[in-house]
Parts: sequence; structure tokens; C-alpha cells
Amino acid sequence: MGKGKVFAKIKGYKKYLKTLALSTALAFFMLYIALGLMFFAKRGNPVPAHFVLLIAAIFFVIFSVFYESKERGREKGKGKREEKGKEGFKSLIKGLFLAISATFSFVAIIGGVKLTVGRTFPIGIETFISALAICIIVSMVFLSLLKPLAQ
Repeated sequence: MGKGKVFAKIKGYKKYLKTLALSTALAFFMLYIALGLMFFAKRGNPVPAHFVLLIAAIFFVIFSVFYESKERGREKGKGKREEKGKEGFKSLIKGLFLAISATFSFVAIIGGVKLTVGRTFPIGIETFISALAICIIVSMVFLSLLKPLAQ
């Protein structure tokens, strides 16, 4: 029996593969953020401060524009005009919060990658695989909790 026939018998196998790939990718992100925090503790900031500021500015613009366009779409659907200043302020605050979070995560991931690529890998391969397994489980729990919100 070939692989195609085995997968054909499992209904919706693409959904399983998609969920597995997504939870594994999120697990790697979580693991590299944790390793990046270890890098921060041992060696300091892995990215120069001016690049961190540039990354934060780019994320701020992206997320602010995203929330501003989302608010405009919500306005058109309701048919009710909110005050433009209030709408702009809300999208700026939301954009700032997400920009800070995304910048921290991005810099931590870079630190985690630097830590694993360097010769001084802080944990053994057994610990790395165990941590990855735990992160896969946690990311699957997060995905299952978010599923009702997404649908």
C-alpha cells in the first residue's frame, strides 16, 4: 500500500498536516524566544540598539495602519461615524503595543538563533528535543483555545 493510498483513507489529512506544521512552527518560535532570553541574560542584546529602534518603527507603522484600516472597515459596516481623532488614537496605541511585543519577540528569536549557531549551545540535544516537544504541546493547546475565536 503506497503513501497516497494511506493518506487517501484518512479524511481531511491536509487539516492534520496543516495543524501539525503550524503547531511545530509556533513551538520553534517559542523555543527560540526562550533561548533568546538566555542570550539576553548571558551576553546582552544580540542586535545593536539602532537596529532595534528601526525594527520597532517598522512594526509600529505596519500595526498602526492595520488597526486603522480595520477600524475604518468596522465603521463602514455599522454605518455610524466615530470621531476620527479617537479612532486614530486607538489604532496608534494598539499598534504601539503590538510593535513593542513583536520587536521583543523578533530580537529574542535572533538571540536564540545566535545562541544555537554559536559553539556554546547552552543545553544538550536531549533537552532541546524535550523542550521542543513541550512547546509543540503548548502551541497545540493555544491553537485549540483560539479556534472558536477564529471561526
